[in-house]
Amino acid sequence: MFVQTPNEVRTPTDQDTQVARASSKALASLLDGDGVGDAHIRFGTEANPGTEIALPDSAVRILFSVLQEMAKGHSVTLIPVDTELTTQQAAELLRVSRPSLIKMLDERKLPYRKVGAHRRVRYEDVLRYLDTERARRKKVMEELVAETERLGLYE
Repeated sequence: MFVQTPNEVRTPTDQDTQVARASSKALASLLDGDGVGDAHIRFGTEANPGTEIALPDSAVRILFSVLQEMAKGHSVTLIPVDTELTTQQAAELLRVSRPSLIKMLDERKLPYRKVGAHRRVRYEDVLRYLDTERARRKKVMEELVAETERLGLYE
């Protein structure tokens, strides 16, 4: 059984991106409605006809997203939402340095727990923080634009 570790990154080859592009286009037709229900997909190779499996709607949508990213040449890793991250992993997701993340944790901007001497941050909390920050930045930008327009500087 093959299990990909969260740290294993595989960059798609040119052939991978071509196959992903074609597969995502074919899968897109199943996603036109509100819900696809169970989708039946046959996996096989030229040497082995394989087997047909049923996928729930949510898995089909995830597969579609993965294929779209691979079609763009992006590497993709799936992480369960309740995963706990090291401070280095959380810092990389937030695109900040590890010391900056530690400062954020000390300032209680993000919840964490300690495992021995090490801090662990939930992936879900990192996503929530990113969403909150995006919303805060958007609001500030809108306020700046409104102030610029009020002052007649925006033409």
